[in-house]
Amino acid sequence: MSNRTTVTPTFSDPGDVVDAWNDTIFFADEHGKVLESRGVQLNYLPAMNRKGIPFWEVLSLETVSLEDTLRKFSPLNIHEISCNDDRSFLLRIIPLPSTVYAQEGYVVIATDNRPMEALYENYEERLEDNISGWSDSITLFNAFFDTALDSTFLIDEAGLILAANTTAQEQHAQSEQRLTGEDVRTLFGKRFHTPLRNAMNTLKAKELWTEAVVAIDGEGDGFPAEATLRKIVFTDYSLYQLILHDLTAHVELKEDLQEKKAEVKEKEIALRQVIKSVEEERKEMREQLTNQVKKRMLPALERITTSDTAEVREGYKNVIEEQLVDLASESSGEFDSELLRLSPREMEICQLIQLGRSGKDIAQLLNMAFETVQTHRKNIRKKLGLRGRKASLFTYLRQKPSLS
Repeated sequence: MSNRTTVTPTFSDPGDVVDAWNDTIFFADEHGKVLESRGVQLNYLPAMNRKGIPFWEVLSLETVSLEDTLRKFSPLNIHEISCNDDRSFLLRIIPLPSTVYAQEGYVVIATDNRPMEALYENYEERLEDNISGWSDSITLFNAFFDTALDSTFLIDEAGLILAANTTAQEQHAQSEQRLTGEDVRTLFGKRFHTPLRNAMNTLKAKELWTEAVVAIDGEGDGFPAEATLRKIVFTDYSLYQLILHDLTAHVELKEDLQEKKAEVKEKEIALRQVIKSVEEERKEMREQLTNQVKKRMLPALERITTSDTAEVREGYKNVIEEQLVDLASESSGEFDSELLRLSPREMEICQLIQLGRSGKDIAQLLNMAFETVQTHRKNIRKKLGLRGRKASLFTYLRQKPSLS
């Protein structure tokens, strides 16, 4: 008696195996003829009475025998079978030895491939979208990276330069040199190597490290720059973005402004000295005039008031006028009698005009509004008889003796 054991209680009814599947499952005998079928009906397969029909005919496998079928579709492997309407299904042929089933035969499983195709198409579409999005992102990044006005670098965790934009190549690379693969520290003066490395070791995602540094150009010369380091964290590694902003123009502009400020301060001091000198001379002139008036004109005025004769008073009046002109001439060299018509403030403005000061300078020096200076100029031209004439006040005054 044979010692071969069957498992009839578990597999004697083919339905015991079918319940776990949502496919079309055929149970065939040792000749390949269908004994029973279970599972989901594939509606794009030919409809026929399957029992007793070879499974290769039921599934339209285009084979002529069991041997031909098993040769073309090797058992235990998965085969994709195309149908006439552009659909397909997966075929698996599983031999059943008599040790497993009551009699030898085959389990043939036809799996509907549509869900797999739909899933594949869905993933393929998503993959294409992701690839397209990634490609667009790379294109956009490269556009920003290459057109950045400042020197911009991508650096790995070891401190090696992975990429450098056009500005960086032009400013920091020697002729025909590529910065890719170089140590980032070559871009900095030596005293900034340690701070840079410390920043790379301690910087966290989304944090920035900004420092005023001395950067090194392609000729090995240092220049002032502002360094900005940003950490970019990925799943398994990190990168760093480094931007070096050249401050040379900023420093030069600052130095120029300081020089101009110093020049303006010197001119301001010189002008204040001129004003002080003018004030002192004016004070001295007034004292001289006062003394002369007391000595020459007051006695004449007293005689006018005490004289009873009109001819005597008229004579003293003429003497006083002559004395006034003489006093003015003595007090300022060859003083022009026309200038006697001017007020002290107008004389002060004339002195500055004669020195070549502009209206704005005069307004600032005399602490008055520019419009007020212009009004004084109009009055001066009127008193000097220049109104309606083309001659400028500066030209007129330059032809006169110094008023200061």
